[in-house]
Amino acid sequence: MAETASILVVDDEKGIREGCRRILISEGYTVDLAGNGKEGLEVITTKPFDLILVDLMMPVMGGLEMMEEVRQYDPEIIMIVITGFATIETAVEAMKHGAYDYMPKPFSPDQLLAVVNRGLEKRRLRLQAQRLMEERDQKLLEVANEESRIHTIVNSMADGILVTNKERQLVLWNPAAVKMINLNEKLGAVKNIEKVVPEKALVRLIDKALSPDSSQYTAISEEIELTRPERRTLMVNVSVIRDKDGRELGIVSTLRDITSLKELDQVKSQFVSMVTHELRAPLAAVEGYLSAYLSGSAGNDPQMNRQMLERAKARAHSLLDLVNDLLQFSRLESKKVERKKELLNLSGVITGTVELLKNQGEAKELEFEVDISETLPLVEADRSEMEQLFTNLISNAIKYNVKKGKVTIAAGSSNHYLSIRVADTGLGIAKENLPNIFDEFYRVSGPETRYVTGTGLGLSIVKRIAESHFGRVEVESKLGKGTAFTVKLPIKKEQ
Repeated sequence: MAETASILVVDDEKGIREGCRRILISEGYTVDLAGNGKEGLEVITTKPFDLILVDLMMPVMGGLEMMEEVRQYDPEIIMIVITGFATIETAVEAMKHGAYDYMPKPFSPDQLLAVVNRGLEKRRLRLQAQRLMEERDQKLLEVANEESRIHTIVNSMADGILVTNKERQLVLWNPAAVKMINLNEKLGAVKNIEKVVPEKALVRLIDKALSPDSSQYTAISEEIELTRPERRTLMVNVSVIRDKDGRELGIVSTLRDITSLKELDQVKSQFVSMVTHELRAPLAAVEGYLSAYLSGSAGNDPQMNRQMLERAKARAHSLLDLVNDLLQFSRLESKKVERKKELLNLSGVITGTVELLKNQGEAKELEFEVDISETLPLVEADRSEMEQLFTNLISNAIKYNVKKGKVTIAAGSSNHYLSIRVADTGLGIAKENLPNIFDEFYRVSGPETRYVTGTGLGLSIVKRIAESHFGRVEVESKLGKGTAFTVKLPIKKEQ
């Protein structure tokens, strides 16, 4: 401080000013001079000072008034009063105005240096304390920022996070965990996990990790089934938190929702089962007919041989339908379908599809009623996908109809949508099965549908095609009365 200290001497007596300057310069200080308080304030605004020696009684502006201004400008400057009118009253008044020390005139060089050095040491300690406080505040800010970053990361994770201390108290969680396991208790205060976590299986896993013999586990993973707030499956990974000395601090539990993966496994199992059944029966039949024909065991009756070949062809055609459905479903699932959309009048598409499929209803003596205007409102759609959609719906109306039943196809517009209704008077669908009929590979099983072939993909394809055209499919059905599907597509242009 002695090498860099800057001192200002403010006194109306030139002899005092010059005397102080020579003494202080000899000690290596930088010294500036001013003849009154106003001049001193002007000098202070041009450069920083560590200490001021100020007289009380000066013209223009006295010492007390100047000290008050200096204290407002820089409260850390050390101010020492030098005066020839030393009294207790003036000393008290000087201290009230922020003076560090008080020195009566005349004074010796040693007295001056002693007071100045004490003041500069006080200044050094003040600055050091201020610097340490700033460093502390900076460290606290860094810690707060780090905690904020950690909380932001944890809160933005899709996986649920629960942290439990050694006393089995929940100390950290994120919104994903709150949603997954329905943490509906007030989480503001630290609580025991039994009072907060409703899932007993999860509490059991945490207790297992906290048990004395948990040292044999690095982590515990287990699936748990939840029934509330909705049915779902979670993969829970529980790990022990230890410090660098190996002491146990608590438990961190990571919760991952694998419900969709479990559903995918179930769909895959259904797919394998369906494909095995749907492929094996027709292939076995085709093989049987061909073997009988080639071996001659069916005899030489041309009519009988022709019937066997026609049946083999029909079975092969059903296999081709299955493959086509699978390919179409795969194409729609890929999300990379290139559609050639155009403004379409669906009247021709629907009537053409009905004419194409009518012969399939001859065996059941079905009646077809088509109530569709030749000039329907135009929709923007892919022609081939529309043909696929109505083929699936009309084919189902034929397959699941009763003998001498009826298939009705009607169309009309309302609320900016074109509605096409395909209804039958067939078997109908039970109310409990309706929510599942658009699922992949789902087929309603029963005595009436035992001999009806299908992949369980038809309605799923219908729904995907409708939704890809910004439309929807609605269904109404009564068991034993029949089923009606209504496709609604947005109208692009009125004819």
